[in-house]
Amino acid sequence: MSQNHIVIFSHGFGVKKDGRGLFTDITNALPNIKSVMFDYNDIDEKNNLVTAKPFSEQVKIFEKNLEEARTNNPNAMVDIVCHSQGAIVVALAKPVGIRKIVLIAPPATSNTDRMVKLFQSRPGTVIDMQGVSKLSRADGSTTIIPAEYWEERKDVEPIKSYSELSQLTKLVIINANQDEILSAGSFADVKNAEIMSIDGDHNFSGESRKGLIEVVRNLIEFMN
Repeated sequence: MSQNHIVIFSHGFGVKKDGRGLFTDITNALPNIKSVMFDYNDIDEKNNLVTAKPFSEQVKIFEKNLEEARTNNPNAMVDIVCHSQGAIVVALAKPVGIRKIVLIAPPATSNTDRMVKLFQSRPGTVIDMQGVSKLSRADGSTTIIPAEYWEERKDVEPIKSYSELSQLTKLVIINANQDEILSAGSFADVKNAEIMSIDGDHNFSGESRKGLIEVVRNLIEFMN
């Protein structure tokens, strides 16, 4: 495993650091590159609960882990791979000195209507944007969302943040053609990004996972 090339992973909304296995699969396809994963959320394994933090706290967690990775590997080239909401966290952090950032199925807007509608269809979900929300997840877990999360999310401008990020590093955006979670949106205004669309649902489950991994592997291993 090379200590001169690091990939830092930024996971999505209300999941653990491995992105429900997505990041593990990508890591397995990059055996010669050091991978760094970490949790943005509080995890209660016993009760199968994940408590999400507001964006401002997630940005601090990302910055701390990036700093630690650089301190431990001072001469390493650093790439970042983000999934879903993890793209917003990194864009808000605006890290410098990164070779390449890959955004997988990133949100194009801060609109939560489609996501809320999906979760409301699941028994046990409670949406209270002024209080505490409880979201029933497809994997059987429950995500706890504080009011601060919703308050900060409404002020997020993803396209603006991605555009600013694209001024700092090579930025690649991978759309999921069959995304069932996020509302459709255009990334055309992110002028300096490479934008591609490939088949897959939001998590690139099933056979589409292989195609995504191959794309990401080529992006990370290609040295330009």
